[in-house]
Amino acid sequence: MGNGFKIRCEKCGYEFTAMLGVGMMFPTLYDETVSEIKKGKYGEEYKKFFEDNPNAAVNCERVTAVCNKCGKLDSVMDLSLYLPKDASVKNAGYVMEEEFESDFKKCMEYDHKCSCGGSMEIIDLLFKLAARKVKCPKCKSNMQLTPELINWD
Repeated sequence: MGNGFKIRCEKCGYEFTAMLGVGMMFPTLYDETVSEIKKGKYGEEYKKFFEDNPNAAVNCERVTAVCNKCGKLDSVMDLSLYLPKDASVKNAGYVMEEEFESDFKKCMEYDHKCSCGGSMEIIDLLFKLAARKVKCPKCKSNMQLTPELINWD
């Protein structure tokens, strides 16, 4: 199940809706993403990684990213690539988040790009909000969590 929430800038009114996690369509999304990687949609390095590692896995979970240039917030697929810790695993199939933490090692992180050309960094939005470190992309004031929570799928 996915979840989400809204954050809001009290100074200028800018709002961002963070949609996180995965939904019921995850197996289909996972298969489509792997197919796109193998076709080169995410670059030659990702394509080659899957060619060289038939037991590779990709994290399709939705996360929040922030641009290091303009400060834009966006919900994106993580797209980190993993290999099983146990080399005898033949085919990872689709992998859920809790399996990544226990059974896989991260090998590559996708370089998310913003529409402004800057690189986007994946952040733990709730942790950053609690630490008052999420800045409004418009006025640079601290953003705050609104009481509106969203559950999807």
